[in-house]
Amino acid sequence: MNSFQYTTPDSAFPLQGMPDADVAREIEALCSADHRYSDGSVFNSICSEPLPFASAIYAKYADSNMGDNRVFPGPHQAERLVLGMLGSLLGLSSVQGVLTSGGTEANLLACAAALREFRGTRRRVRRAQILAPESVHFSFDKLAALLDFELIRTPVDSQFRADIAELRRKVSPRTALIVVTAGTSECGAVDDVEGAAEVAARAGVPLHVDAATGGFLIPFARDLGYPLPRFDFSIPGVSSITIDPHKYGFAPPPAGALLIREGGPLQTFEFESHYLGTHNHKTLLGTRPGAAVLAVYAALKHMGWSGYRKAVGELFARRDELIQAARERSLELAYDPDLTIVGIRESNPEAALAHLESRGLVGSVSKRHRFLRIVVQRHLVQRDYDRLLSCLSEYRREVQAA
Repeated sequence: MNSFQYTTPDSAFPLQGMPDADVAREIEALCSADHRYSDGSVFNSICSEPLPFASAIYAKYADSNMGDNRVFPGPHQAERLVLGMLGSLLGLSSVQGVLTSGGTEANLLACAAALREFRGTRRRVRRAQILAPESVHFSFDKLAALLDFELIRTPVDSQFRADIAELRRKVSPRTALIVVTAGTSECGAVDDVEGAAEVAARAGVPLHVDAATGGFLIPFARDLGYPLPRFDFSIPGVSSITIDPHKYGFAPPPAGALLIREGGPLQTFEFESHYLGTHNHKTLLGTRPGAAVLAVYAALKHMGWSGYRKAVGELFARRDELIQAARERSLELAYDPDLTIVGIRESNPEAALAHLESRGLVGSVSKRHRFLRIVVQRHLVQRDYDRLLSCLSEYRREVQAA
């Protein structure tokens, strides 16, 4: 399906302005079918309601533009401080990095940095490869097309984690980068990053960890005693990490980040500005919302370690309650969840999803692995999960009666 929008006759440029109240009513009508996180119907989203304080900061500084540090120096100072906080969270006090629009842009910058380094030293290689498990985020298909590399996918195990032996087997002289995931978006699986780091080190290849989903979950869950593996810069072979504050960091979108080990094999890009006194650009975007940077700063400072630890503890407790309730209703799990995404087996998951949607609930289905995917988030409470499971039980009764 072509995702580009096509114009219609009613979308012509307005000849005259309208009163604000009329425009507001039009927007309200346009969004009338939108779900709200607060209505307890959204079970497919790794994002949730941002912290109200962070949203207020975003609105207050909506005019700030990271493209001009002379006019708006504050957000640039905030970005440096945020990167320091994120580096500390991920096991390294001194990092290079940049805040991005999200995980896709951060992963793009990591891939581009690795390809630049590889192509500078392996000029005889016809086409570079990036090696990743088949569970890697689908945005890497976009990146392969944009950056002209071959994406080599390797198998996963029964729990949808990277098969390290297969990664090792697929490394070749054409490998520019190895990518693993700390919290896949499909089922929240946490790959064996230490094992992948050993493979990368032996091959002399940088290792990138996509922790867009798990970056704000795993450190706090480990602190709470959940048996999750290390994934961060405390592992020597990790070269770079993507993390998304607009997911479980509860910042308003857009808010992602790429962190790179200082002195490692990857270096951030730098493109010179044409104007005296304006900072060189290190991201894909030129104009960046300073409000997004300040909102991330607000979220991190507002929550702190203790706040995130408490929030993650509540999320994992809700996950465990959901798993128990699903088993009590004889629903089969597709895997043992590492994080906060629960998969439920259904013989016809598309029909089950259609039934949920007919009841006003939004879920999702893994096309590749054919399970119903449920994301545990802060906007959902016990009665919401009870409603979801009741709808699934209703669906099964209808199927059995047919």
